[in-house]
Amino acid sequence: MNTTDNQPSENLISDDDSLKPDDTPIESHFFRRHGRKIAGGLVLLIFIGIPLLLATINFIEKLQIGHDLGVAFFIEQFSTYFLMTAGIFWFFFFGASFGSFLNVIAWRLPRGGTLLGSSYCESCNTKLKMRDNFPILGWLWLRGKCRTCEVEISGRYLIVEVISAIAIGTLALVEMIGAGANLFQPTNSVMFSFQRFVISPEPRFIGYFLMHSCLIFILMTTGLVSLQQQRIPRNIFYFGFFISIITAICWPLAIPFTHTHQEITSIDSMFASVLPMLCGLGSGGILGILSTQLLMKKNSRELPEFTILMALTGSFLGWQATVVAGCLTGMMLLIIRIFSKERSATELLWLSVIITIFTFRFWMGWFENWLPGNSI
Repeated sequence: MNTTDNQPSENLISDDDSLKPDDTPIESHFFRRHGRKIAGGLVLLIFIGIPLLLATINFIEKLQIGHDLGVAFFIEQFSTYFLMTAGIFWFFFFGASFGSFLNVIAWRLPRGGTLLGSSYCESCNTKLKMRDNFPILGWLWLRGKCRTCEVEISGRYLIVEVISAIAIGTLALVEMIGAGANLFQPTNSVMFSFQRFVISPEPRFIGYFLMHSCLIFILMTTGLVSLQQQRIPRNIFYFGFFISIITAICWPLAIPFTHTHQEITSIDSMFASVLPMLCGLGSGGILGILSTQLLMKKNSRELPEFTILMALTGSFLGWQATVVAGCLTGMMLLIIRIFSKERSATELLWLSVIITIFTFRFWMGWFENWLPGNSI
């Protein structure tokens, strides 16, 4: 659906552009029939249930060891856990908003549309309100249909927002609250500390989270466009390479490991990440060409697109992670072709990259043990 209103969106990042009829009847769709109950239950669980449970457990533990506690202590603990839960929820909300905006890009850009402008129902032309654009909960509360004309909203948008929320929210927990637990060996016994993150956040891990989230966002967008059987807009590629190259030049720690498997912090240079970025870009391009020749049809329209995406992945993560992501994509592609209908590598690369990022430390340990540091 193309938007014809060029006014700025009220909330661009959570804009959900397409209201398309869904093939599944509302009566037989669990989430449509129970959407409001699920939305209300999620809110109560996140902001009441979890803080109440954690406060109760802590309160009982203190009583068992002989502390004389009152209601004031319980309220204090509930308030503390409420703030912690609300803070962690924000990361998942941020991821869901990414997914909502991702839907906008995947729908509009291939059709030559603009990212500006409010969303509206293509059936009744009613502009969607801010509360209707709220990621995940908005779809559930509306039970998957337009508030005005009750035309069904495709369930694809809910699925994308949920996947994005889980991926980006978990990445935030691991890389920011967990102080890069997926990248480096923890330096202290407490791996995940929300209080530590709030009091003294480390900019390096915030940077890694933003870089990796950007790559995941780009790959999920291209995967959706490919799933729609459309050509990926070149602007997405330009944006990705601009971010990765400029960041590698301006930030010495942009890529966690060098091309010789050393932690980037051990290199004393203003441009420490430039060579790993170039090695990743080149190896990603070569691996992409080899993969397309071995795994894809020669006349496939995605041949150059997948090669470019592999090079983009390398420019963000380095050559080691690119090799792992490429191998995972190939294995998933072969397995899917055995048990199901044929899928494209572009539609699977985002999942391979997410797995690679979450297991980065494991793979780097493998490279350090099996490949010499001066091998490249």
